[in-house]
Amino acid sequence: MGPAFLKNTYPLNKHYFLIPRFALRLVGFYPETNWNGWVKLWAFFNISILAYGCYAELYYGIQYLSIDIVRAMDALCPVASSIMSFIKIFFIWWYREQYKNLIEEVRRLTEAQNSSRKQKMKRWYFTIATRLTALVLFFGFCCSTSYSIRPILTNTILYLNGKEIVYETPFKMIFPEPLLSMPLYPVTFILVHWHGYITILSFAGGDGLFMGFCFYISTLLKALQQDLEDVLTILQRKLSEHDIYKSLSHIIRRHNEIANITYKVSAIMEEMTLCHFITSSIIIATSVIDFLLVSGYGSIVYVVYTCAVLTEIFLYCLGGTAVIESSQELALKAYTSNWYGHSVKIQKMVLLIIVRSQRQLVVKVPFFTPSLPALTAILRFTGSVIALVKSVI
Repeated sequence: MGPAFLKNTYPLNKHYFLIPRFALRLVGFYPETNWNGWVKLWAFFNISILAYGCYAELYYGIQYLSIDIVRAMDALCPVASSIMSFIKIFFIWWYREQYKNLIEEVRRLTEAQNSSRKQKMKRWYFTIATRLTALVLFFGFCCSTSYSIRPILTNTILYLNGKEIVYETPFKMIFPEPLLSMPLYPVTFILVHWHGYITILSFAGGDGLFMGFCFYISTLLKALQQDLEDVLTILQRKLSEHDIYKSLSHIIRRHNEIANITYKVSAIMEEMTLCHFITSSIIIATSVIDFLLVSGYGSIVYVVYTCAVLTEIFLYCLGGTAVIESSQELALKAYTSNWYGHSVKIQKMVLLIIVRSQRQLVVKVPFFTPSLPALTAILRFTGSVIALVKSVI
């Protein structure tokens, strides 16, 4: 038993950006949402809480660096994720019209691939994309909830032992004294708790959009490979040369459309993706260091946090690799087809496809391309950061 959207039987038309749509609508920033006054007010409220949370966590961590390194790291570890969430939500809002147009374009192109063979292939890619982005949301929800449970457990133990309760928020933040005492403390606690969920929803939304675009582009490239094989197979020799030529021209136009979508995705997501990759090593390293410094229930919090961050960076690299491999396979499918059994005119068209496909499509950002080899480099650098900080501490 599990959620219906994780099953293979879930309707394909509901899979499109399912998790990012759910996450970003909760905070008022999904690109296809009607941007009315209430949505604007809700979005402003959420981004204001997120912005103040970033400031309060960072200030707390810097203030305690020279006093208590463990408390300082406890604040500085999640603040990196909070800042990244603010950056992601800002750029999703900044490029909301471009996102909306790209989502509609991807939906139009993928829905046009409706043969039984393509439907099976689409179901596999769409289901995997939904499951993986749901994994980010799941780990993030567990991580944020564990931060909120921690002070509740601590205060429960203090209360049962007859000791004074400590008025702390789920995430270490600087607040005016009245907000950390009764009767305002419960309100402060709830707002900080919601700040954690805003962070997670922003991450799930941004990462889900990247993952979704990558897997849907891969789906379109796979459908293109199938069409190319069908056109050039020996069984299609019954088609006239004119029909084959028209089919190949249509394939080339579709390939150019897919390439154009890939370039647009790279353009609107480069800032967000670049910032994520720059900070990923630091975020993972600080969570591992906190795990080594903290004992008891607090260590479980950082295990979940590390799993969440690793899942995020893995999805970026997996999505980039899926696009690269699907693009490369198009040239291979064209070369291994029966192209040499056709006329010279058709052969020239196929050679054009092969040459064009050798320039692989990539969802890239400045300085690097998200891929599994890039993930290896990030983890290697993370290990170096952990070793350096341990030697200093």
